Amino acid sequence: MQAPNPKQNDDELNALAGKTLGNFRIDEPIGSGGMATVFKALQLTLGRYVAIKVLPSRYAREPNFVKRFKQEAHIVAQLVHPNILPIYDFGEQDNITYIVMEYVEGGTLKERLARPLSTSEAADFMIQAAEGLGCAHTQEKVIVHRDVKPANMLLRKGNFLLLSDFGIAKILEGTANLTRAGVGIGTPQYMSPEQGTGSTVDPRSDIYSLGIVFFHCLAGRVPFTGDTPLSITLKHLNEPLPVEMLRAKGVPAPIEQVILKMTAKRAEDRYQTTNELIEALAAALATAQIALPQRWRPNSSAPMQKIDAPAPNISGPMLPAPSYPQPVFNPNQQSAVTISCFRCGASNPSTRLFCTTCGYELADRRAVADHFLGPNGRPVLARLTIRDNAMNSRSYRFHQDITTIGRTSGNDLVISGRTVSRQHARLWFDSGRWILEDLHSANGTRVNNALLNQPVVLKDGDVVNFGDEVVVFNTTY
Repeated sequence: MQAPNPKQNDDELNALAGKTLGNFRIDEPIGSGGMATVFKALQLTLGRYVAIKVLPSRYAREPNFVKRFKQEAHIVAQLVHPNILPIYDFGEQDNITYIVMEYVEGGTLKERLARPLSTSEAADFMIQAAEGLGCAHTQEKVIVHRDVKPANMLLRKGNFLLLSDFGIAKILEGTANLTRAGVGIGTPQYMSPEQGTGSTVDPRSDIYSLGIVFFHCLAGRVPFTGDTPLSITLKHLNEPLPVEMLRAKGVPAPIEQVILKMTAKRAEDRYQTTNELIEALAAALATAQIALPQRWRPNSSAPMQKIDAPAPNISGPMLPAPSYPQPVFNPNQQSAVTISCFRCGASNPSTRLFCTTCGYELADRRAVADHFLGPNGRPVLARLTIRDNAMNSRSYRFHQDITTIGRTSGNDLVISGRTVSRQHARLWFDSGRWILEDLHSANGTRVNNALLNQPVVLKDGDVVNFGDEVVVFNTTY
């Protein structure tokens, strides 16, 4: 078979502008790489912008490719985590294979690296990325990313990181045209030794690649470069990590040691899980006396409105907020203390910074907002319990500050239903009352079947619909 003509493929992709793939109208290209081109597109039924990754048509002509693509894309689409970019849809039309994802305007970590990062910022990005990878690695069918690099890390407002392109390398693996076209699986600058030589990979390969990204964030460049992919792969195999580049940037020794272990040549010498990595990095930060930046919380998109409605039967004095125990990250402790996440109740070791189930900050610093106490002398809190969803019966608690509800990562409560908008509604506390407001969602917010046109005061036991998803509101203490 004759090798595909790259110019022909470029012409095919450029011709997509203005065309329609399924329910999506292609607007403009916003990025490209060796394996795909990404377009900004409009989802016609919901009137929202999405990102569509289009794979070159030569892959669609490969035997069994579309079948393999659908199988792998379906697996990856099941990943739900605050640090993983959600997949909305995928399909094939006119020999064009595509994946539909959330459109994120904040750019990528690759673009962010145009200016220096502090050790604190870089460590925060690595912990978020490790949390997302950990979700994939602990699935019943283990998912290995295979292409961890700054270009596949999207950034929201407030440096909230989203991993993208899970499974793309696996989807394309075994496609004969890749070799003829000279396109590699993964990116040599960040590729583990075993992946570069075509050996079997497992989650430890992703940990290696993340270690190279960490090095890049702190040193300002990747550790190994070369004229060809093969020359770079040989350096990953044989040359020691140039730690002098880290030292020249003033990277503390405990952080350097974490990077060295992440990027060990042999997989068995690395951290074996992302949990182990996160705990080691948290300990290294504590030893180096480096604090992570406060995790981003969604800001109010509009001024709060005064609600002229009687307060529910919750009365209490305005008193200073009670103190809450906070996890202590002690590098010398022999065993981690188990603590419960305030938001979802999941158990976590105290060496973690964020809950592995819902992503909430385990230090629970939002408790400082709880100034209003109920009759029992405890703070009045909100509880939302999800019904009739894949998350059925899960309950989440919220402090007396602003809570956003939506489908995408970055919201305080993420509900993955298709009828839920990216930022669907907002809940806040005012003078003993919990108030809910719809944020111009596509499918509306209802309280006890009444459509919200303005903010309303919630009562204990109210049934709330975010689109088709059902949530029960309760006050708790």
